[in-house]
Amino acid sequence: MKNRKFEVIKGKKDADYGLTHRFIEACATNTRLMGVVGLVIKWKTELGEEFHQFFHLDAEEFGLDDYISILDGSDESIAMAAANMMGGLGGKTVDISQREAVYLVHHFMEKSKQFNEELPEPISEYEYAIHEKPQLDETEITALWDKICEPVTSPIQLVNYFMMRAAACDEEGLGFLSDGQKIPYQIVKKPATLLKNIIEPVDGQNEKAYMAESLIDLEQGYRMVVSEIQVEETAKGWRAKAAEVKTSMNITGMEAAFSLGKDEYITVYHVKNFREFMRKMDREKPHAMKHGYEVGILYTEFNPTNEHVKNTNYYLNDDIYGVYYITESSQLLVCAYNQKQILELEKYFNSPNYEGILEMEERFHLDRSVLYEFVHSGFDSFYEFLEEE
Repeated sequence: MKNRKFEVIKGKKDADYGLTHRFIEACATNTRLMGVVGLVIKWKTELGEEFHQFFHLDAEEFGLDDYISILDGSDESIAMAAANMMGGLGGKTVDISQREAVYLVHHFMEKSKQFNEELPEPISEYEYAIHEKPQLDETEITALWDKICEPVTSPIQLVNYFMMRAAACDEEGLGFLSDGQKIPYQIVKKPATLLKNIIEPVDGQNEKAYMAESLIDLEQGYRMVVSEIQVEETAKGWRAKAAEVKTSMNITGMEAAFSLGKDEYITVYHVKNFREFMRKMDREKPHAMKHGYEVGILYTEFNPTNEHVKNTNYYLNDDIYGVYYITESSQLLVCAYNQKQILELEKYFNSPNYEGILEMEERFHLDRSVLYEFVHSGFDSFYEFLEEE
């Protein structure tokens, strides 16, 4: 593959010129079965400067949906960019070739077009993927999928991933999990989210067939689907042989909430120095997902692995280590879903690192989830929100 030219180099003030780049290395996360992949490509310019490109690749609804580039950056800035783009995905990073990396960029650009989503700017920095359009044969594509998917080492892990990919309408993912077979199985008409999956072996067919009771978020409602998944162990790991829907019914939000009911631990802090707190969060937790809401900012920090997919009782929020919501009234809610994690988070936020910035006010142990209700409520005081409940 030839050296390429980028029209705009990010990081140089008022720069608008082309430089030839030489490929150095690339790596991707092995998280494709979760529906997303993080990708980093490292080049060297003809001036000897390092140029890093960071891509967030979403297979479900957006395609190539986020992009960052750094020219001649510090180790710290590169590490923060990697954490920001890939830190919440779990899994491991694996080395891939230049052809594989460019193929992924092109493939997910095409997905963006299919999903009618705009590509992140500056497109000129990665439009080489359009011009080169690397062609991988079936063997090479299979080898790439084996790299960007974690090994499926148990039938439970397989069934959870299979239901996750089915809920997302991810035909490519289902194809990988069924060893290339086209299994006639559909549970939704457009991409949705698997919130919960309870798996049990079919009587008398241990490790051959499993029943999965799946709670799915349709955005406009909820659905409970019961399926039978037939499985087999292959040289590459566990794969699906057949799948059949036994029952499927829409349920109410109240029924869904009851099914998802889990304890929630919330510790409330008063933020004495809002600006310094935000600076610390952005600096120390760049891997946390950050979203703005009407009266606050929500950070979600995920566990470093996707081990929860191996559980017979799978919950989407088992992937979460901690949730931090700061309101316009300088109130910080620190939330976890078990006592061990909330104690670890309290130790972190009560450390000298936050002295003079935070002051603990109150602890709550709730038998249901209320944090996200509060986030969407428009209230900026958790105490006032509870009074209205």
